[in-house]
Parts: sequence; C-alpha cells; structure tokens
Amino acid sequence: MRSLRKTALVCLLVLSCPLLKAQRHIAQDMAFIDYLIGNNFTTDALSWLDGNAYQPSDTLAYFRGLSLYTAGKLELASKEFSKVPDSSAFYDRSVFYGVVADTNRGSYSGALSRMDAYQGKYQELKYYQKAGLALLMDEREAFESASSAFTYSDYSLTEGERLFDKIFAERYLEKQKSPWLAAGLSAVVPGLGKIYVGRKDEGIAALMTVGVLAGFTAEAWIKKGPTDWRTIVFGTLGSLFYIGNIYGSYMSVGIYNDTLKNAQNTAIVFNLHLPVRTLFK
Repeated sequence: MRSLRKTALVCLLVLSCPLLKAQRHIAQDMAFIDYLIGNNFTTDALSWLDGNAYQPSDTLAYFRGLSLYTAGKLELASKEFSKVPDSSAFYDRSVFYGVVADTNRGSYSGALSRMDAYQGKYQELKYYQKAGLALLMDEREAFESASSAFTYSDYSLTEGERLFDKIFAERYLEKQKSPWLAAGLSAVVPGLGKIYVGRKDEGIAALMTVGVLAGFTAEAWIKKGPTDWRTIVFGTLGSLFYIGNIYGSYMSVGIYNDTLKNAQNTAIVFNLHLPVRTLFK
C-alpha cells in the first residue's frame, strides 16, 4: 500500500511540474504562438512561452524576442534576438527586429553593431537601416555612404528612402533659419521674426501688443508730456515688450529647430520599423 501511494505521488509531481515534464520542441505550437502575437495577445504569448517546457532553440529565442518586442519590453527583446545564430531560419528577421528594438530604446551603437556584423541577403535593407541610424546620430558622411546603396526599386523601402533623402537635405543642404535674422526682423517690425519661423499668431500678437503700447505712449507724451506717469509707464512697458519680442524671436529659432529635429527623428524611427514589419510578417 505504501509503495502504491509513493508511486501515485511521484506521478502527480511529474504531471503538475513543468520542469519535470519531457521537453518538447516549440515547432509543435508555432501556429498557435504566431496567432497570439499576430493578434496582440502578447501577455498570453509570453505566459505560454514561459509556462511550457520547450527545448532551448533558436526558434524559441526568436518567438520570445518577438513577443517581448510586441509587448514593448525592448531591452529583453534585444537580448533574445541576439541569441539567434546566423545558421537559423529566423536569423534575418531576428537581426532586423533587434535593430529596431535597439533603435527604439536609444541604443544606436548596439543597432549599428548588428548591421555591421550582418552579411545576409537583405543588403539594401541593411544600408537603409544604417542610413536611418546615421541621421539619428547626426553623422552626415555615414548617411551619404549608406544611402549610396539605395535603389528606390524595392516597394517596402522606396518611400522611406525618399523620406531619408528629404530629411538629409533639410538638415545639411538647405539654408537653415538664422536666430540673428529673426531677431533683426523683430527689431525692425515687432513680431516679424516670429512669423519668419512659422509662428504667425505669436508674431501678430507681438506686433499688436507693442503697437498698442507705443500708441498709448505717444498719446500720453503729446497730451501730458514726457515726465507724466502715463508716458513713463506705457513707455517702460512698451520698451520691455519690444525687447522681449526681439529676444523671443531669437530663441524661437532654436525651439523651431529642436521641434523639427524631434519630428524628423520620430519619422525616422517609424520608417526603420515599417519595412521590417512588412518584409517579416
């Protein structure tokens, strides 16, 4: 009787503990895991991958990486993608998803290292990614070198290649807005410097404010004289707003450039991800 009880207890432990179950290959459940990831059931996919005793494999590393990537756990995803060897059928997609994961978390050097080491068949995609990284890292010569591989013939890359070229031209070839010119314009006509950098409403508001204060000052001067408190108050306020309008116009160019660069970088990161998602569905 005791031996039967011991046997039953051992069997129960084996069946209830995943670590004691016989490991199986993830290939048996690939379709199901693909379904979970494809429908954004990432929490379920991660639970399934972690809760089943799969044999260690490049396929397991890839699907764990993809699940983590989809869940936004980019650092962990990057580590899983790095485990996939170049002999794997999932190597190409692991490399490029790893690049996008590194890029999204700001590890540009890590993404670049992956691209430098990659010798697979997706060479135009490789240089496309390197070109985008060069723009993010403000490396003009690196962009020119990488973009020389653009063919503008691959449907998944053409739009992004043209966008990268446009951003490159805006940053390095076209004349940049000058803070000194903005300040000078606002010194001549209050608010004109703001209009120059695209802030039309602020420019009109500055012109009206300074203009109204100047009008009140002139009226008080004519009627009450230069020493009257109205002349002094309106004149002082007008002078402060006038000087502030010049300084504000000077600073607005820097704000404009920063805003433009941030918008460009967001577009670059998005377009680094887009062809990877398209090619490796």
